[in-house]
Amino acid sequence: MAAATPDGWDQERAARWVRQAEDIDRQLQPVSRLLFDAADLGVGERVLDIGCGTGPTTRTAATLVGPTGRVTGVDVTDQMLATAAATPTEPESAPIDWLLADPVDWEPPPPPHDVVLSRFGVMFFSSPAIAFRNLADATAPDGRLAIATWARRTRSEMFQVPYRAALAALGRADELPDDQGPFSLHGPDVIRPLLEGAGWGDVDPVVHHLDLPYGGGVDAAGAARMSIDVGPTRILTQGLDEDSLAVVVAAITDALHPREVDGTVHLGGTVIVTTARR
Repeated sequence: MAAATPDGWDQERAARWVRQAEDIDRQLQPVSRLLFDAADLGVGERVLDIGCGTGPTTRTAATLVGPTGRVTGVDVTDQMLATAAATPTEPESAPIDWLLADPVDWEPPPPPHDVVLSRFGVMFFSSPAIAFRNLADATAPDGRLAIATWARRTRSEMFQVPYRAALAALGRADELPDDQGPFSLHGPDVIRPLLEGAGWGDVDPVVHHLDLPYGGGVDAAGAARMSIDVGPTRILTQGLDEDSLAVVVAAITDALHPREVDGTVHLGGTVIVTTARR
């Protein structure tokens, strides 16, 4: 694989994600429950999981559709797919295919899928209109789409609390937009016209405000260390020397202490779960 994938997932960033994948999946379980409720997968269905990473949602889908179904997990990072392929599935799960591909320039093979699924895997497309058109072409008539995306950064404590603490520690002004990268599909006014233009109908974005356990159950110090590896705080702290990074982590820890209950930091997250039909 090339040194950097189309959405910026280079080998180092992918390796950090793999190390934290289980913690992040526990953190995102409230989102997964909403997503799978919306997807309403049935036994025997064919599912396409976009931006599957290390495959937690792919394996859940395989369990839900059962051995008569089939699931394909698609990602742009071979490190994550290798981890996904090495992780056992539950008994009586559907077969899973792991595919290294970018939906922007992908020509999906037949047969078509019944459901396109994604938990935070569709926000980095270099050309979203083309990607969602290709995904529509990969979907059977009357097939379904169910995706989870983040609202604007400023609407989620999950990102804002560590980010603002890091800014204050560094004496810097807010310098990152709140509607790009992972926040690019941040609301119905963006999602609906994009999907409709790509051939999807009955587009229904629903906004949810969730309480999320940071890292799936870590204390303030652990959450602070995690925060510099993901999201906008990662971007802000790239290239800092060890002393400066230690100051930032200490400031984030202080900011997170009031959000810690019984050893776990809880922060709000605003998520859009969108369904549509082909």
